[in-house]
Amino acid sequence: MVFTPYRIRKLELKNRWIMLAMHTGFAESNTLTERDYAFYEERAKGGAAAVTCLLAVNEAGALKGMYDAETVDRESLKALAERVRAHDCKLIVQLFHCGRNESEKNHGEKPLLAPSAVASPIFRTEPKEMTTEDLTDTKEAFAKAAALCKEIGADMVEVSASAGYLLSEFFSPLSNLREDTYGYKNENGITYPLEVLAAVREAVGEYPVLVKVSAAQMVEGGYELADTLRFCKKAEEAGSIDGVTVTGGWHESPIEQISYHVSKGAYAPFAGVLKKYLSVPVIACNRIQDEETAERILAEGLCDFCGTARAFLADPAFVNKMKKGKPYLPCLGCNKCIMDVLKGKELSCAFNPEAGNEHFEHQRRKIATRKECVVIGGGPAGMEAAKKSAERGFKTTLVCKEKELGGQLRLAALPPKKGDFLKYIDYMKYTLEELGVNILTETEATLELVKEKNPYFTVLATGSVPEKQPIEGLPEEQYYTAQEVLQMEEEKIVELLKGEVVILGGGAIGLETAAFLAERAEEPEIKIIEPKEKMGMDMGAMARPLLNDLKKKNVSFLTTTTAALMEGRKLFVKIGAMTMFVSADTVIWAGGSASHVDTELTMWLMDERMSYAIVGDANEVGDGGNAIHDAYELFTRMYLA
Repeated sequence: MVFTPYRIRKLELKNRWIMLAMHTGFAESNTLTERDYAFYEERAKGGAAAVTCLLAVNEAGALKGMYDAETVDRESLKALAERVRAHDCKLIVQLFHCGRNESEKNHGEKPLLAPSAVASPIFRTEPKEMTTEDLTDTKEAFAKAAALCKEIGADMVEVSASAGYLLSEFFSPLSNLREDTYGYKNENGITYPLEVLAAVREAVGEYPVLVKVSAAQMVEGGYELADTLRFCKKAEEAGSIDGVTVTGGWHESPIEQISYHVSKGAYAPFAGVLKKYLSVPVIACNRIQDEETAERILAEGLCDFCGTARAFLADPAFVNKMKKGKPYLPCLGCNKCIMDVLKGKELSCAFNPEAGNEHFEHQRRKIATRKECVVIGGGPAGMEAAKKSAERGFKTTLVCKEKELGGQLRLAALPPKKGDFLKYIDYMKYTLEELGVNILTETEATLELVKEKNPYFTVLATGSVPEKQPIEGLPEEQYYTAQEVLQMEEEKIVELLKGEVVILGGGAIGLETAAFLAERAEEPEIKIIEPKEKMGMDMGAMARPLLNDLKKKNVSFLTTTTAALMEGRKLFVKIGAMTMFVSADTVIWAGGSASHVDTELTMWLMDERMSYAIVGDANEVGDGGNAIHDAYELFTRMYLA
């Protein structure tokens, strides 16, 4: 069903996959560039029935690095529509206004406009309450932007009224405190958004208009699904819309909209409720990135189209690959993309470093001769280095001492809800084999092996090793690293959980190790000790749902605390100047790691003046995404003779 055509108004789309809007942050002037074209073209070529680009309706509504309808070069926008349509793909332009949802620093001297002067809990900058003039100008800006899109040849427009951006702010009693016609007390705040849609319809006539809504705010005291349904029904009755794109929650909601904490297709039932009462097509959104999920929600009648953004970010050709039964790079729901965008950075994917670099990739050339490259290490950095090496024309050998590729990503896949990380490893293995990489597993990259290969270039991607904090009086048999615990046999874990467990380190590794253990016991006795002021500081908003899950399992947290001494079952800790103890039968180190590099091999490469590079954790300890990007960037810098 997902590969069958369907219509929006009179416009036929070749299948049910729609690439949703993503703010790329690529705009540096008023003219779209080859970088923009290549980004959208790759997704159009990759099988999307339609791709959606973002266009702010005016300068005041634009995020950092976003084109706006007032100043954008029309010919460059027209060129985007033509280039997308050349691949039997439609172009949707989302008409956008950020409202209060951007930092004052990134917004510059432009005022942040909102229904009321209520700051976003994310950005904490008090916006300007919109005056009558602001409301009129903004409504006109939406209409003019829609007319522009029709004029330059875009196939549809989509009006953004979701995620906590301007129009959705009118729906919520938390952000709309106005006392006038447009206040929440009058028609639950839907009056102004309905007027905007009516103005857009008047500007474009018989032309497809979508509206994107967050079905429920998913914040305590916020608006609910019934409110959204009422808004959509009124818009449909007025003839203002031809379809509804349905997501759930705002960016400030307790659970991130697109993270792995959300089940696949979890928001589709919202779309299903709207579809039941609307006659226009409905596009379901969020965590729809595989054929099984898409087919299920279509068969259940929850939607007419499947909208996904991050699946196309991770692999622009995933639809075509899926249709042919080939492996594709899945979105892993790590949320790094949205976290970067909210910080005003350019859009990127942790696991696909080519996202946003498509134009540059088209310009890369291969080496003139089949020189040999040896990559040492089978983790994320090693796999990416081997991939880029082979793509650049090197005869590539990947040496991995473990039985299987993946490195520490195999451990990262073990905590709850993270099993999809194994799909990335499977995809990379398939890709390396397709590229003809010689993969040597269970093989030590000895100096003799490298001497025998005598490579033109060597990449050291040997990762990192945990660096346990010495604790006086703590026996080794009671002191494990998180990595050791994740690899333990189940029987030993069960035995370990019969006692009290203390985890040293409240970052991602510590919290996920606690989750791994907590799901294996009814009433686990686990304490996490963290020297910083907060838990999960390296995880951003992704820490919130994980911490909530751990609290439900009665896991205890001690912040600004360090371990000092062990006496029997008493682990003495320092909280500021105060010393106290916690009971512990087992202590797990989930703190820092140190880069691991074969010194003998590195010195030989230096002495022989052999070309080499160190990437990933071996270069600087970080997460899997950092390692992948580090390896990718190595091969963007290399001069090829």
